[in-house]
Amino acid sequence: MKSLETKVTRVIVGKIEPGEDLIDSIIELVKNFDIKSGFIKCIGALKTFTIGFYIIDSKEYKMETFNEYVELISCIGNIAYKDGEPIIHLHVSLGKSDYSVIGGHLSKPSIVSVTGEVSIIEIDQELIRIDDPEFNLSLLSI
Repeated sequence: MKSLETKVTRVIVGKIEPGEDLIDSIIELVKNFDIKSGFIKCIGALKTFTIGFYIIDSKEYKMETFNEYVELISCIGNIAYKDGEPIIHLHVSLGKSDYSVIGGHLSKPSIVSVTGEVSIIEIDQELIRIDDPEFNLSLLSI
């Protein structure tokens, strides 16, 4: 295991409006507030969303886009950088109208239906992602 110690420098709170893409909006927050790196928590509701499941044998994500109204029960992730650009890594739990829950790796599009309430906890160090050929993914470098 690899680890590091860091400190929280500030908390940014954002409200994402209906029709806006959750991930694009988080990237905009990161750039507007010049966020070094950090951790993300979101709640709200989506009307279009893409989730993925990583298939280890093929080293690829199986992605599927859905067009249905869901509750964004929980969304957590982090902000790191690769080649100077912010990489937003999010996992979600989504509640459907029949009270079932689906989840996975959130990707775009991720369109808000009612609201997206985002909290970003910034840390004082920049997290970096590097390509890992074993998994064909950009993973945290610590």
